[in-house]
Amino acid sequence: MTRNTFISWFIASAVTLGIFSSAALAGEKKKELTFATISTEEMAAMAARWEPTIKYISEKAGVKINYYATTSYAAAVEALLNDFADFGMLGPKIYLVARSKSTKIEPIVGTGRPPNHYLKEPCACYHGRLVTKKGSKFTTIKSLKGAVLALTDPGSTSGNALPRALFPEQIGGTPLDEYFGNIFYAGSHDAAAKAVFNKKADAAFVSENALSRAIDRGALKYGSYNHLWVSPSVVSNPIVVNKNRMSAEEIANMKSILMGMVNDKAGQAALKTVKIAAFPELTDKGFDPLRKILAKKKELKKKKK
Repeated sequence: MTRNTFISWFIASAVTLGIFSSAALAGEKKKELTFATISTEEMAAMAARWEPTIKYISEKAGVKINYYATTSYAAAVEALLNDFADFGMLGPKIYLVARSKSTKIEPIVGTGRPPNHYLKEPCACYHGRLVTKKGSKFTTIKSLKGAVLALTDPGSTSGNALPRALFPEQIGGTPLDEYFGNIFYAGSHDAAAKAVFNKKADAAFVSENALSRAIDRGALKYGSYNHLWVSPSVVSNPIVVNKNRMSAEEIANMKSILMGMVNDKAGQAALKTVKIAAFPELTDKGFDPLRKILAKKKELKKKKK
């Protein structure tokens, strides 16, 4: 999709969905904010999970906040870069992509995760996992040579970037595309995990947080998967702002609201629903360890050439 095509499509969709008021489109004083987010799971489930938090932020900020779940990681970045979204949640890797294109995209807080089926202690971090279906013949990494692999999205950290950068170390330096017989992008972590369960894929790289949430809501069953590889810990999804769309005062206020949720009963209730323990402060420097990991992917490409 070209830039102009995207802009035309987004504005048409935004007007249809009521994301922008006629006043906003006419350039009058902004009375609303748009929150764009990557879709890490089924869109309806994700919207329901975020609803109390969006409502809480809206009440505290005193402005209407429109929730916009994009259909791909790249679309979330484009919404921010093209000044249609004021703030949003990105994955760690796709944030680095956005940041490399414009420093107007700035992280303000991270997403601290509560303990779940795989994360035993609260942490503003997570891991990627390579899973296969329990009871299948795919019980070792070696057994996956020539198998069908489901990845999440080209912009995903745990569902694409980490596996491509780090997993070759487990298979003698062989790139994923040469080790597996077929690779496809499922579109979300839920879809990738379901593809394995439904035998449309033999294995998948997924986020443990997304997998745990799917289990909690009954979309997947705990104990249905073999876990053949776990990535190193990486920084969790950042909440970013578009400095072209929000003033320094608005950004500071948004940061204060998000960080203060953990100290407020209504905020705590919203955090519980969205399955976030807290919004800890986060800056661009917090992504330097991930930058080093992803540099390995570039080194692998150079060796291949």
